[in-house]
Amino acid sequence: MRVVWNELTPKDRYLVRMIRPLSFAEMGYVTHLYLPLIGPDSHALYQLLVHEVEERSGASAEGTHRSLMLITSLPLDRLLSARERLEAMGLLEVRRRENRDGDYFYEYLLKPPLSPAQFFQEEVWSVMLLNKVERPRYEQLRSRYADRQGADLDEQYPYEENVTKRFYEVYHTLSASELDIRPGSETERFLSQMQTRYPPAPMQTEYQAEAGPALDLSFIRMHLPSNANAAEVLGAENIEFIYKILHFYQMSSWQMGQELRDWKLFDAAGQLDRQALRKRCREKYVDGVLQRDTVSLPLAEDLSPGTVPETGSVSFFRVCRQFSPLIVLEQAVGGRVSKVYLERAETLIFQDGLPAEVANALLLYTLRETNMELPQAFIETIRDSWKAKQVSTVEEAVRVILARTEARQQAAAAADQAKSERQAAAHSPRRKASKAILQDKLPASVQRQLEREQAQEKVPSDKPKSKRTVMDDPELKALFESLREPDRGGE
Repeated sequence: MRVVWNELTPKDRYLVRMIRPLSFAEMGYVTHLYLPLIGPDSHALYQLLVHEVEERSGASAEGTHRSLMLITSLPLDRLLSARERLEAMGLLEVRRRENRDGDYFYEYLLKPPLSPAQFFQEEVWSVMLLNKVERPRYEQLRSRYADRQGADLDEQYPYEENVTKRFYEVYHTLSASELDIRPGSETERFLSQMQTRYPPAPMQTEYQAEAGPALDLSFIRMHLPSNANAAEVLGAENIEFIYKILHFYQMSSWQMGQELRDWKLFDAAGQLDRQALRKRCREKYVDGVLQRDTVSLPLAEDLSPGTVPETGSVSFFRVCRQFSPLIVLEQAVGGRVSKVYLERAETLIFQDGLPAEVANALLLYTLRETNMELPQAFIETIRDSWKAKQVSTVEEAVRVILARTEARQQAAAAADQAKSERQAAAHSPRRKASKAILQDKLPASVQRQLEREQAQEKVPSDKPKSKRTVMDDPELKALFESLREPDRGGE
């Protein structure tokens, strides 16, 4: 049984502060969206604390919890429960301050509620509200906080340009002498005195309400079964593993707590079987029964079924940094991915130990290079190359991809040039070689006569060549003279 007096007593003092002033619309959010979940006690306490804060300074005077009990007509246990519901819904942050003398008081830091868009994106809160107010009232609330005109405007006028002028574009006549405060001047002393005498309230104009942390260890601890060793389950290694599961499958702490309620996920020593938890999430996803959060971040326009952002573009960097590998694949294929794609993306995170942004870069590059496929051999080749080059960020991955692409383009250009040169050489005119004509062998006497004639032609002669007669040959000359003598037998 819980003993409230050990945690809080009526005489304990408190002080209320506010992060920033709340608007009238935000008070309506608390009434319409939060009241069914936190109940009238917590709603009344929140309203009381808000109106106790001095709007000008953002703080209230000290009080005791007895005064809160009298104003709200709540006993101490109900007052503490009402305060804790405000803490659970992110509307109140409680700090316990203590001085050197041991005196302490509670500081209540009021926070603004989530906007309707943020509230309805919280799946657990949205379902709780539906169960509380039922469908007709839930539909009225969704209709009340819907912006139909804004949706129509985005559809009809999709192109926009920010033409807002900056400060120095309007106040361009200001000179440096007007804004210069010299050290030790009267103006500098006056401003310093005002800062010391009247310190400004620590309210933040730019503060915006945020949802709870992605990993709520206290919530997970509450759902662990009796056979689990909470100290070991929530150790450093298991916390890192659980966070990877939450990010990869886009699960909330509440959904993870529901999965960890199964005692079969723990061994005899109360240790968490991480492989069993991973296998269960994978099988539930494939079967379509895994509880997941809806993705609230808008994806880039060039990440859609059949379309992948260009490597190194702004959209490429944003997608790699903001989304889990599973969400990237779902957007690339247009729905729930197959078991093969799921296992290959899961292996990069849980077995290969790649950071999520590097795994996203590898998946997007593979889809782009292989016509929207994920061949295992290609993924493993690139993965091993990146591991050897110690790629740990998306910027390093992009540099490696671009360098590889440039090298391939240079190699392709060199191959095309060599091919062109070969084709040009093949089509150029060539002199055909004459065929050898076979000739019969000449007689030896004829061959010698030809050689003599060739030798005579080569011998130079200063005298002009004269025509040869019969008288030049001795034999012919003797024969000719014998024919001219009269025959002696005829005398």
